[in-house]
Amino acid sequence: MSEQPSHFEGEDSNAGFGTPVMDLAAAAVLMAIGIYVMIESLRLPAPGGLMTAPGLLPFLTAASLCLMALVLARLALMRRRMIDPSQDVFELPDDFRRSLALGAIVVVYAAGLQFLPIHWATIIGGLRLTVGAFEVVSIIVLTAILLLYWRRPLWACLTVALVWIAFLNIVFRMVFGIPLP
Repeated sequence: MSEQPSHFEGEDSNAGFGTPVMDLAAAAVLMAIGIYVMIESLRLPAPGGLMTAPGLLPFLTAASLCLMALVLARLALMRRRMIDPSQDVFELPDDFRRSLALGAIVVVYAAGLQFLPIHWATIIGGLRLTVGAFEVVSIIVLTAILLLYWRRPLWACLTVALVWIAFLNIVFRMVFGIPLP
């Protein structure tokens, strides 16, 4: 056995920093979200005073998000000053297209759950089987995500998605009695 000391390197030891431009863009988005949540939390009524206001926790959480966004922006600006201006280009990560596709899949998933009026029910072997938008959309979306990241044949991704969604359906609907969307 080796006697070399070990140390924790994080989830991805090769990840490193993003480019300063990407960090500045992320900081701007986080700041906008934080400010929006702070404004909306101030609009909530506070009938019992400040300490019992329902918007207090969201306000404090959003304020801390804004603070973290400011720190990220400051670090990005400091790193940007250290880089030769000719090298400071907006470089996208290698897996940017897959990440963008994942974001689009999540938007389609949310829209599918919201707007597809799918509902089918039958009784098989004395058990009521209900299939709704959750099952149909989740199987399609999970298959797409598995194809994107797992890179196995379609039949393998579809099988995993079918088994997993069927398991979730059984557990939530039949065991816990919780309806799915």
